[in-house]
Amino acid sequence: MLKNLRTEIKELTSVLKKEGKKHLAQEINQNWQKTMLNYSKSLNSYQQNKPMEKILEKALEKEFDRLHYSKKEIEQILKYLKQHRSLQTVHHISPATIPRFFFINWLNSLSLSKRDFFFAAMFSGVPFSNKTRPGRLCRKEGNVNLIPSSMQNELVYRSKIPEKMIEVIKNLPVRLKRLLPEAKVGESYTAWAIKSSKKIEKEFLRGRPVFFDFNEVISNYLLLAIQNPRHPISKIFFSEKERKMTIKNFKEMVFFYAPIQKGKYEEMENFFLKNGHLESFSRKIPLNPETLSRELKGRLCPGLIVGFLILSFLNHFQCLGSFAQIEYLPLYRDKFAKFPFLKKYEIKKAKTGLTTGGFPFDVNLHALDLALGEKFSPDENALFGEALLSIKDVLLHQNYSMNLIRK
Repeated sequence: MLKNLRTEIKELTSVLKKEGKKHLAQEINQNWQKTMLNYSKSLNSYQQNKPMEKILEKALEKEFDRLHYSKKEIEQILKYLKQHRSLQTVHHISPATIPRFFFINWLNSLSLSKRDFFFAAMFSGVPFSNKTRPGRLCRKEGNVNLIPSSMQNELVYRSKIPEKMIEVIKNLPVRLKRLLPEAKVGESYTAWAIKSSKKIEKEFLRGRPVFFDFNEVISNYLLLAIQNPRHPISKIFFSEKERKMTIKNFKEMVFFYAPIQKGKYEEMENFFLKNGHLESFSRKIPLNPETLSRELKGRLCPGLIVGFLILSFLNHFQCLGSFAQIEYLPLYRDKFAKFPFLKKYEIKKAKTGLTTGGFPFDVNLHALDLALGEKFSPDENALFGEALLSIKDVLLHQNYSMNLIRK
């Protein structure tokens, strides 16, 4: 069996290399022979001695408070994060997620003890229509759509719970309804979805899971960073010299998202960094601290490039990602590492890691089905290569968001 697995992995990585996905191929070659448990141990062995910025600590604290963690819990979480700076950054926010995201959480947390925390930073900068189904309860027998059709193109970030969602939940089977947190019209959808996802997955994960909104933390951080004109974030947005350098290297990258009203419906737009402003198809936002602060307090949502600059490169979190992130994060890192004003951050040392795959015995295993009683007996000594080959078609044919990894 090992010989056959080796042959299939070799064929897979050969195709990936030809397609220019060298980082993904390299990670697979280096790790496919490890057991799931040993691969998880290697992911969780990362520690960082560089201090975490105080403003990031405050940004995280604000998000944990939004999610109703107690003061004692927040203190424990932040203390742990200072030493164990590893984040799962694959996920989009969802109340009951797709099978691959659940597998990734299981794999990542597998080697943790009861004293350890497991962190999942969930991305909300997508519309409800995104293929990861951020507005649905995902099950093998079919998804339950909580969001009305009129909201499908709306931005998930800072969205509110609609009346239709309450009605849908009321009509769910009792045993499913019991798994969900209480939902109230007009309250934060993302806070509810994060709580739901954690509640459903918790008993199948090791360690103490902490799920939170990636974009909320970055927005909190930006509001603090732009108060200091010497901070690199302020230089990128407000100093012509550093801004031009950033535009030259990242001119095709999305820096922010925001909603726009189109007739009766809301849609989301992408904003790019320009000389003196952020620009979307229909709007220009002048770049000065007052205007940017006002927009961030609304629904201007930070994008990946901004988030990873802060978490991975300025604060040296190991941001664990899937097959696309393992390609674009090193590209971002290598570009930012050349910026003279970022030299002291030693960006070249920033660590990345691959977390992807599926359960070899059932690639379509949903966390929600497990919470409803489906049997769960994963083999922690199965090889990581088996998990990778279970999603071989995805690795070979999935759209890798080339706008993120274009050189």
